[in-house]
Amino acid sequence: PHEFSGGQRQRIVIARALILNPEFIFCDEPVSALDVSVRAQVLNLLKDIQKEKKLTYLFVSHDLSVVRFLCDRMVMYLGRVVELGSRNDIYEHAGHPYTQILLSAIPVADVDVKTKPVIIEGDVPSPYSPPSGCLFHTRCPKTCEKCKKEIPELKEVSKGHFVACHLYAEDKK
Repeated sequence: PHEFSGGQRQRIVIARALILNPEFIFCDEPVSALDVSVRAQVLNLLKDIQKEKKLTYLFVSHDLSVVRFLCDRMVMYLGRVVELGSRNDIYEHAGHPYTQILLSAIPVADVDVKTKPVIIEGDVPSPYSPPSGCLFHTRCPKTCEKCKKEIPELKEVSKGHFVACHLYAEDKK
């Protein structure tokens, strides 16, 4: 096994997952350690297999450009849904600060970029001992007192687009 490349290892893992004919596959950062060309090959393979076998993926990644290519909807933080909508809604109208920060980190080629990526301060809280209120409030640049005390509800902000953020809900009133 140590003689296989990273791309070959990923393909073997995919084959092992498919051997049982699942309807659902959990993909945890499946392409994060791969170079760009191999990453594209593995993502195309995952997409082809998903279409052919009618699979559902739970795809974990911090790279929203990869997520946009493969996934239909959802953004989570520490296991909690913070934004839910079509990939186009989320990309064009990101409501949650975490989604906005992830989107700001996507490199854009050949564009006069006027905004710099937002750097998230602090450490990720422990999922075993999460903070009170909004799980992102310890790292959020837009936090308020309500964020520290109350868990925000997932509210529909436009048709089929939901956001769990106190500030976003207040901004849209």
